[in-house]
Amino acid sequence: MKLNLLLTSKLALTLTCWMLINHSGWSQIMAMAQTNHQSERTTQVEHSLKDVLNELKDIYKVDIMYERTVIEGLTVSHNAAINAQKLEKNLEKILNPFGLRYKKVNRSSYLILAEKPAKKLGNIEQPAPDPEFIPQPNQYLAGDVSRLSNQLREVKRIDHLISGKVIDDENGEGLPGATILIKGTSRGTTTDINGNFTLSVPDDNTVLEVSYIGYLNVELAVGTQSQFTIILKSDAKALSEVVVVGYGTQKKINLTGAISTVSAKDIASRPVSSTQQSLQGLVPNLNISVSNAGGEPGASYDMSIRGLQSFGGSNAPYVLVDNIVMDINSINPNDIESITVLKDAASSAIYGARAAYGVILITTKTGKSNKGRANVSYSTNLAISKPVQVPKLVDAMTFALVANDAAKNIGNSPWYSAEALDRLAKNIANPGSAPEMLGQANGLNWNIGSMGLGAAANTDWYKILYKDYSSRQKHDLSVSGSSEKMDYYLSAGWYGEQGLLRYGEESFNRYNFDGKINAQATSWAKIGLLFKYNYGLQEFPWQQDLGRGRIYDMMSKLKPTMPAKYPGSDIWTQESRIDEWRTQRDNTTNTQMVLAPRVILEPIKGWVTNLEFNYTASNNREVFSAKQYFWLRPNGELADGLSKVATSYRPRLFTDTYLSPNLYSTYTRSFGKNNFSALVGYQQEKYDYFGLNADALYLLSDNVPSINTAVGTKTVSDGQGYWSTQSGFGRINYNYDEKYLIEANFRADGSSRFQPGKQWGYFPSVSAGWVPSKEKFYPFKNLIDFFKLRGSFGELGNQNVANYLYIPTLGINQSTFLFSGQRLWTVTAPNISSINLTWEKVKTLDFGADLTFLGNRLATTFDWYESRTTNLVGPGPALPAVLGTQVPRENSGEIRTRGFELELSWKNNIGDFYYQIGANLANNKSKVMSYNNPTRILSTYYEGQTLGELWGYKTDGLFQSTDEVANWPSQSFLWAGKWNPGDLKYQDLDKNGKVNNGTNTADDHGDMVVVGNQLPQYLYGFNASAAWKGFDFSVFFQGVGKQDLYISEIFNGNIFRGPANGPFHMMVYPEHLDYWRDATSALGANPNAYYAKPYSVFDGDNSKAHGRPTDRYLQNGAYMRLKNLRVGYTIPEKLSNKVLVKRANIYFSGENLFIMKNMDLLDPEQTGGRNGDGRTYPLSKSFSLGLNINF
Repeated sequence: MKLNLLLTSKLALTLTCWMLINHSGWSQIMAMAQTNHQSERTTQVEHSLKDVLNELKDIYKVDIMYERTVIEGLTVSHNAAINAQKLEKNLEKILNPFGLRYKKVNRSSYLILAEKPAKKLGNIEQPAPDPEFIPQPNQYLAGDVSRLSNQLREVKRIDHLISGKVIDDENGEGLPGATILIKGTSRGTTTDINGNFTLSVPDDNTVLEVSYIGYLNVELAVGTQSQFTIILKSDAKALSEVVVVGYGTQKKINLTGAISTVSAKDIASRPVSSTQQSLQGLVPNLNISVSNAGGEPGASYDMSIRGLQSFGGSNAPYVLVDNIVMDINSINPNDIESITVLKDAASSAIYGARAAYGVILITTKTGKSNKGRANVSYSTNLAISKPVQVPKLVDAMTFALVANDAAKNIGNSPWYSAEALDRLAKNIANPGSAPEMLGQANGLNWNIGSMGLGAAANTDWYKILYKDYSSRQKHDLSVSGSSEKMDYYLSAGWYGEQGLLRYGEESFNRYNFDGKINAQATSWAKIGLLFKYNYGLQEFPWQQDLGRGRIYDMMSKLKPTMPAKYPGSDIWTQESRIDEWRTQRDNTTNTQMVLAPRVILEPIKGWVTNLEFNYTASNNREVFSAKQYFWLRPNGELADGLSKVATSYRPRLFTDTYLSPNLYSTYTRSFGKNNFSALVGYQQEKYDYFGLNADALYLLSDNVPSINTAVGTKTVSDGQGYWSTQSGFGRINYNYDEKYLIEANFRADGSSRFQPGKQWGYFPSVSAGWVPSKEKFYPFKNLIDFFKLRGSFGELGNQNVANYLYIPTLGINQSTFLFSGQRLWTVTAPNISSINLTWEKVKTLDFGADLTFLGNRLATTFDWYESRTTNLVGPGPALPAVLGTQVPRENSGEIRTRGFELELSWKNNIGDFYYQIGANLANNKSKVMSYNNPTRILSTYYEGQTLGELWGYKTDGLFQSTDEVANWPSQSFLWAGKWNPGDLKYQDLDKNGKVNNGTNTADDHGDMVVVGNQLPQYLYGFNASAAWKGFDFSVFFQGVGKQDLYISEIFNGNIFRGPANGPFHMMVYPEHLDYWRDATSALGANPNAYYAKPYSVFDGDNSKAHGRPTDRYLQNGAYMRLKNLRVGYTIPEKLSNKVLVKRANIYFSGENLFIMKNMDLLDPEQTGGRNGDGRTYPLSKSFSLGLNINF
């Protein structure tokens, strides 16, 4: 700053001295110039060109745009200028002498331009006026100016302020939000809403880089200029951004269906284990929720698009990777280039039979040019994880007092005697000062009930069972490249994750190998090969088919008063089950190999034919083994904890193969502004599977688990199946000037799953769009840059039913009774075949709009849709029970789903600071329109039902006295036993003196009402990112706006119920202490409690409060979770290049960092649906460091 002031002072001093020394000469020169100028135009009245142009604007009611530097200092004769009837004639007459021209932008706008562009690196036009009309200084003045210029060149320029305007090449309008950067730096600015900018540059050698979305970038040298008019030309490639659609690609601006896209950048920003997790919250109405496996290593998530559209069947979308059917979780996220989600029938119809509930298209990366060299990339991520939420047990003394209250409530003696409480108090005050367990009189067993009550330890089981943290890591390596004749992409990846359980083998490892090679065989033929191999290994200390809830069932039995190890030993107690987990192992391996040769033919321009053959072989093997372990008796002897007769070996094998040849041909042609394309194709699928199960007991050796080393009972079973489809499809696209758009699809599918004559289904769709922003009359150009309206209607088929239901089958079983010492085989009556069963059909109507504002910085997309699934497979009409077999299935149901989805995004930069903000919101509701339930009983689907609704009872607090119980309407229907103070009061809504459910039908539901809906509503996501001078930052939130959760009435370890689970599964967390107590409780009275009084019984009295849904215990499942936060830094190239690294980025990332919710005890994200009892593996909070390197 000081240097700038010094140089400015020197410049001012030089100019002052020069003017004083040459004052007399200067006055003489100015007089001579004025005299000469006036003598040439003594007969004309002169006006500035600017004034004349402004007058023309007023006369002809038009806009005339120009840069100040183009017309500055120019004068014309007013009489000579405005004397013609047409504006164009006037403009030509006054502009031609100065070397200027005009350009008609539209009917009422003109742009003044210089005839000859100045020397430039980009498209910049500046004035080149005719010297004849510019006064020439005499020799004396010219010499002084030359001397002054020489003096000024000696002063080093520090700052050079430039300004100008960035305009569109076609219409001359200013481009708001265009970026102007000083080349080689992050210094720059953006244009304002009119396209104007001002920027300070360091010197005359500065080169500017000008960019704008949808336009070609421009570079230009600043030189000594200070005013610029920068003209950007439309980038046909950018405007033609393509999106992967069924069997091809389309320009994004020409899409007429409901489609969402996700880029590789969006996927890579989250270092998670699976592609499913990386998609969560990014796409509106793509619902990705925690499955019953919870957050265990390698767990898959449940996934659906636009809500539930079937009765209990799978609503999962159809997933294709490079046009190959694959499991979405078998793909390495690092290999993904883009993801397209097809939501409506018009977009999905081209895939027919398996696309009824939407399609997810994943495109993997291909080789890219690197100036003849290979692109080598390596990325790694190392993370530590801990549970996001683990219930916190109360201390042992509080637990014992709660257990005693529960026992007292059923009239039993306390579980913990005064002597046990005394020992417990001593151990809490001074661990080990009193016996934690006492032996029985015979010395063979400990004096502790099978329910684990009565001991005197103080154990925090969750600290024992869960690790403080677990680890995971991810490594990816890829090599790619391309030339004129060939491109290739090869990658390898490994993901490894350790589980959170401290004991037992628990981990997940996935290995991925991916390859894609394409070669230009001839000028019109291209051949390629895709190959993929993935291997997954999951280890868990419990058999999969018993459910992960089994672990938490066991945890619910661990009382804080129980010791972890036997007194004076390192042997785990039998009740802890830890040795059981340590000696059991379930290993599941999944392997998948994909080979997909490709041939692409283009014999003439615009006609492309694709021949594909997809082959997939998968193997799933699960091996469970249980070894023997021991527990300690009070007398010091070891006893079998799991005897040899119970040791087991259970192998399971499942293999399948999938073959699918595809042939499709596309022809594309344009006639002027008419753009046309047509697609026809053929597809065939063949799927075979085989499964084998075995179970062998009583292993001779734990070290050699096998069927042959088992001498106990052995059972073997197998299963196999086959199905196939055959399809023809076509699509026609037409648009006029990318302004009027129409698309039609057709698909014919045949499936072996249906009876001949019912096997074929025909599914058409049509969509159309209109882009008003391209119309000449469009009135909102200054506000809305792009505006597209679109609509679609289509029909899809669904073959998601069991194989060959039209064939009667006999059931073969073995009797449980002995006849002559043998179990005989029996055959059951055949079922009645479903001979009329055929395709379910999904019809979807969709209306949408796409808009961009403020120079395309603000973008929004909105869709409203209605989907009707008809011919749903459901039960047939009821038949007499004497029939002796099941009622056949038939196409009798219908579901209607309505919803909307909204996306918003804003991106901009302020100087060298770039930022982006995005949000999405979606909601839908599904209603049963038809179902074979004539009585409309509430225990199954019924006509008029909203899917997810919860029927329950209204409550009015808790009873406080026996008199209140006696005067309350009868609740004997809910519980026939005695009702007591502390029990739940149910409202008699129909005022008939008793609380019941009527006939349990929608028309007679007694006192039951719909108390909530358990399906998630108003799903949303919010993301933001920023970049500044090599630093990058991103944050992502995901959540549910509304969801009602009823924590189901499972009694064996329901976390919500706590002490009301009965003695065997009793658990007490701090939240459970708010239960009803009278003054006799050691914990003190609590009449205004939240929970009803607990009973120390397995079920029974506890059903009074927890046996059915109520409004009182309905939980608010809404939440917002910070899914990911990332901070990174890209090392400057001048540094990374020194170690042969082209680009290096290091980052920190956090996953599931915090949650905003209304539930204290449970995590709402993993409590709904199939996880209703809360007994699921916890999600992980992780912190990681990562590195991405490109060589």
